[in-house]
Amino acid sequence: MKTKTNRKLTKSNDRVFAGVLGGIAEYLQWNATVLRVLFVLLTLASHGAGILVYLLLMTIMPSKPGNAGFFEQMRQAGQTGSEQPTARRSRGRKEIHNVHEEDEPHHQD
Repeated sequence: MKTKTNRKLTKSNDRVFAGVLGGIAEYLQWNATVLRVLFVLLTLASHGAGILVYLLLMTIMPSKPGNAGFFEQMRQAGQTGSEQPTARRSRGRKEIHNVHEEDEPHHQD
């Protein structure tokens, strides 16, 4: 007897590009690498039609709750890239301790 589960088709964190194939693999409970290889083979056999299907699914499929999509991650990276957290701010010159300095080795002729 099968149990009823509330699975939703969403983009995955197991992503190479946008998480579409990883999300489909999670939904179908398949290995994501096998699905990606099949996708590439079918895309080559269909003269590139798989690319259009992928782009369509990339725009339609929702991200998992709490996970930002590709474009949201890019927007967040652009906003936080200009701001430095207070813990990472430079506090002047760095000091180096316990350094042993040697001259270049002398060559004996």
